[in-house]
Amino acid sequence: MIRSMTGYGRGEAQHQGVGFIVEIRSVNHRYRDIFFRMPRELVALEEKMKQLIGEKVTRGRLEVIVTMKEIGERERIVEVDLELARGYYQALNSLKEKLELKEEIKLEQIAGYPDVLKVEREELLKFWPGLEKALIEALENLVSMRLSEGGNLAADIKERLKEMEELIKGTQERAPQVIEEYRRRLLDRLEELLPQDHEVDQNRILTECTIFAERSDINEEIIRLYSHLKAFREIIMSGGTVGRKMDFLIQELYREINTIGSKANDYEISRQVVELKSGLEKIREQVQNIE
Repeated sequence: MIRSMTGYGRGEAQHQGVGFIVEIRSVNHRYRDIFFRMPRELVALEEKMKQLIGEKVTRGRLEVIVTMKEIGERERIVEVDLELARGYYQALNSLKEKLELKEEIKLEQIAGYPDVLKVEREELLKFWPGLEKALIEALENLVSMRLSEGGNLAADIKERLKEMEELIKGTQERAPQVIEEYRRRLLDRLEELLPQDHEVDQNRILTECTIFAERSDINEEIIRLYSHLKAFREIIMSGGTVGRKMDFLIQELYREINTIGSKANDYEISRQVVELKSGLEKIREQVQNIE
């Protein structure tokens, strides 16, 4: 089954006194583009999360929101960077002497500088199982929603393909009539212009009609259109990541329809070409949201 690129998934898990909530929102995008909004201390796990997401999602712009909360008391391991603290102290002493200041350098001043005191980063790896579980649940819900929406898109596209096929059939049936009508108009015009006792050269009429028929022949384009529509249905049935394949087929369909439009010497065929383009544009809009 094909999948939409629009969806939402939520997952929740607990591990070692810490609760995780992961929410994923996705919209259409040409490639896979992932943005994270999560606590600063979890940034070190971003690559592991990207790898897990990449196994389930190939296209779309994803916003991943992670909320972390403590559920009970847990031991915190705080590290002290003595070399960094000593460096801050020496720098402050040097500044104090140059500015001829008398204020004392207090311990809380040095402790407040970045990275002097910090929670042990290795501790985060202990909580990866909880974050992973919440992320997997969110991804499962996201994929489920994208599949459901993909089913709706597939049904709509199939209906529009059917409408296009009917229009193509009408164009195919109309084409021979155009040649016959051209022959009649040409004959009527000649009889109008030539003297009554002058016999119309039927061979000349036949030649003119043959040239017109060759110039306006759309049989090859019609055959290719039917072939592309068949391929489109096969792609829908195959499922998976098919958005780019559909994009390519839409370009091919546009090319054939435009060629028919340029060859058309008939109001009815021109009208059908406009309707075909309109229907194809609606399919293109839907395909923009398919993974």
